[in-house]
Amino acid sequence: MDFDGDGTADILSGSWPGELYFFKGQGKAKFAKAEMLKDRDGKVMKLGSATTVFACDWRGSGKLDLLVGDINGHVWLVPNEGTRTKPAYGKAVKLQAGGKDIKVNHGDSHPVMADWEGTGKPGLVVGCGDGSVQWYNNAGTRNEPKLAAPRTLVAAPPATNWNSDQPVKDPGRGSRAKVWVGDWNGDGRLDLLLGDFGMSFGEKPKMTPADKALQKQTQKKLSELQKELRPFFDEYSRAAQKKPNETDAQKADREKKMKELLAKYKSKLDEQSKLYTTQRKFERPYRYHGHVWLFLRQPADRTKTAVR
Repeated sequence: MDFDGDGTADILSGSWPGELYFFKGQGKAKFAKAEMLKDRDGKVMKLGSATTVFACDWRGSGKLDLLVGDINGHVWLVPNEGTRTKPAYGKAVKLQAGGKDIKVNHGDSHPVMADWEGTGKPGLVVGCGDGSVQWYNNAGTRNEPKLAAPRTLVAAPPATNWNSDQPVKDPGRGSRAKVWVGDWNGDGRLDLLLGDFGMSFGEKPKMTPADKALQKQTQKKLSELQKELRPFFDEYSRAAQKKPNETDAQKADREKKMKELLAKYKSKLDEQSKLYTTQRKFERPYRYHGHVWLFLRQPADRTKTAVR
């Protein structure tokens, strides 16, 4: 999308820590170094972790506001109080539907503005952590959206793939739905593209009595070691957290602290790594997947079977 209004496509991205990033387009599929988005006061915007971001004219003002999803399943509106080419982002507010804060199933919300019903009043399509996709109709006006209770566009997939002891070669649809809304096949109706996270599993390994004893012993040692390493993980997490408007000196101090912590706990971390290697011998082999599914819109507002 053209975020800064210069006629060249740009990229916006959320992140696991929560900051929002802008990659300025330079043409010919090249992009500048990432910049963290800041509010009108110059502070780095961070509304939670595992953020997603979608820029759109939510209030019909001709300016691009931001819709932000987070790991807790909320959807935030960050209003642009500046101009189209010189945005100034105000205080973020949680969007509501049916009078309640939006909080989608299993978190990991991914909001996208769309005029799904063709009324000229765009509402909200949201991908959810459980793999479903929800539609929130705009029962208000173009300039003052008011979202109704959600309607399911795509149901969550069954969770049997995660729990079965049998080999699973085709994981089917997964979780953490990420959505795109557009006319994929040019028939004049909006369709859905859905990205997901899934896993496939091999056969459960056959274990001898000695294997079972070693597995039990390994798990016990891991539990004990993780308690001992808890201070390390707490301190390292704090040290790894980048501060807003961080200076080069502050960055150097953080990195020095991280190196010192790694050196201090090296022997225990090495021991933990060896125990994990032993533990994995007794686990079912698995592989991560990220599929893209196509849902074609039907005239009666149904979707066809997904095609990967």
